Amino acid sequence: MNRILVPFDGSPLSRRALEWATTAFPDATAIAFYVIDQQTDPTASEGWGDHPGEWEEWLADRDDHARALFADARDVVNDDATLETGVGVGRVVAEILDAVDAFDADLVVVGLHGRSRFVEVLPGETAEAVMRQSPVPVVVVRNPPAS
Repeated sequence: MNRILVPFDGSPLSRRALEWATTAFPDATAIAFYVIDQQTDPTASEGWGDHPGEWEEWLADRDDHARALFADARDVVNDDATLETGVGVGRVVAEILDAVDAFDADLVVVGLHGRSRFVEVLPGETAEAVMRQSPVPVVVVRNPPAS
């Protein structure tokens, strides 16, 4: 594996997926990928256009948020790891699948979990859709069992 795409939202499980990817494949380039999806993002408006520039301001804010998450992603991986970042805007599954091609990824590592911010990004049905439609292998990382 040379290039590994990891959907990343800063949640503990997305951090775990990124850590797993960079530990399992230390010579690969990991790509932390954040999706801005107005339909699942809790900060999104239900309607745009009430104020000029509202959509652009919201996107800029989400882009700033993604950059802060990527600083967190850098802290997850060891100093020797190669980390790239990317942001997609749109529906989550489509953006992840497009990113596989755009970043020339040969593996996707996803965290699978219940309810959190990224749950709308990778709940069971979304992770399953990525697994079924991905042109490259997909590894699913789960939380360890509770002790």
